[in-house]
Amino acid sequence: MKKSHYMTRALRAQDPRYSSILGKLGYERTDVQAGAAVPDITALRAEYHRVLGKRPFNGWDAETLAAKIAEAKG
Repeated sequence: MKKSHYMTRALRAQDPRYSSILGKLGYERTDVQAGAAVPDITALRAEYHRVLGKRPFNGWDAETLAAKIAEAKG
């Protein structure tokens, strides 16, 4: 059984307050940013599928998906 410490639970939390506190401590999270709106990755994946006709790689972040969609449209 994996130990569940405070830090592991806090790193999994979706609360942006954890992101700002843990970011100051050196633990960065790319999926949650304090004070910033998180782009809807599901909508971007659906748009990528609609525009290019194939499913996107699940390892791509929102910025990469948006860049590839813009490249395909442009």
